[in-house]
Amino acid sequence: MADRAKADLSRTTIHNFPHAFINKRARPILVSPLTEDRHAELLKMHLAYRPRNSFSGLPPLTDRACTDWAQGMIDTGVNLVALSFTRGVVGHAALFSIDRSVCEYMVVVRPRFQKIGIGTELTRCVIQLAGELDFEKIVLHVETRNVVARHVYEKCGFRQDSDPAAGEIDMSFDLALRRSATEAVVRDVMNTRVASVHPETPCKIPLMVFLADNVAAVPVTDPQGKVTGILSMSDLLVEANIHKMVRDVQTRGVVTLHETEPLSKAICLFQSWKLRCIPVVDARGNLVGVVDRRDVLAHYMDRCAGSVRRAET
Repeated sequence: MADRAKADLSRTTIHNFPHAFINKRARPILVSPLTEDRHAELLKMHLAYRPRNSFSGLPPLTDRACTDWAQGMIDTGVNLVALSFTRGVVGHAALFSIDRSVCEYMVVVRPRFQKIGIGTELTRCVIQLAGELDFEKIVLHVETRNVVARHVYEKCGFRQDSDPAAGEIDMSFDLALRRSATEAVVRDVMNTRVASVHPETPCKIPLMVFLADNVAAVPVTDPQGKVTGILSMSDLLVEANIHKMVRDVQTRGVVTLHETEPLSKAICLFQSWKLRCIPVVDARGNLVGVVDRRDVLAHYMDRCAGSVRRAET
């Protein structure tokens, strides 16, 4: 599996767009595939882990056994690392094939970097990666007493498959179910009744839109309808900004989605970039709608209602 997965890694989202986020200490972290120049640094992270033998007997107690274990993951797994810009490798996630449809997941975060969101982001990236590598299911094992790790896995969509009264719990993530839920394209989910503003508009106008329409942000478009920025409710929390023009306050580096892109990409952006809404454009770059978190939830609700109707018939 390792050769097949690594050969295909070049076409995955995480390979082409390493995932950057801000952790709960307000520090930047980058998640990317493990490269050869980071091998020694990754081995050093595992050797420095304290206390050893602290989760499911890992990392191994002796330096030799720990080195062999970590090297084995490098050689046989598909590996992602979380990189601190000041501390280097601070987290490691790996996938190992059980068969062509099922893979096993393992994640380690340096103790002093735990409980600040790194494990959650690594797990979300691994779910996306495993789906793109055409696996159907991810499985993992976690100690019953490891409440923090169990919470992370459950929050990311894993379910318990064994009795929590046992010393170790089996958990799994159904990628086939996720794929069916997110196979829609953005065009099928987006809201086409979207308010937009021009750069020369006074900020008092979008302020009224925010209050009247209960929206969190509005796209900024030029006279041709191309998206040039976005204005959010947060931008107007500074009272002085209300008396300015949109061009003076808008965020210019706006993230957009093409209308034919999969819904899974929108979900990934909502989770990793903490966005509330994303402008949607057509092939010419013109605004055709917006998609926000409520649109995704409404899509799920429609699916649930459809499932109930099919069950009743």
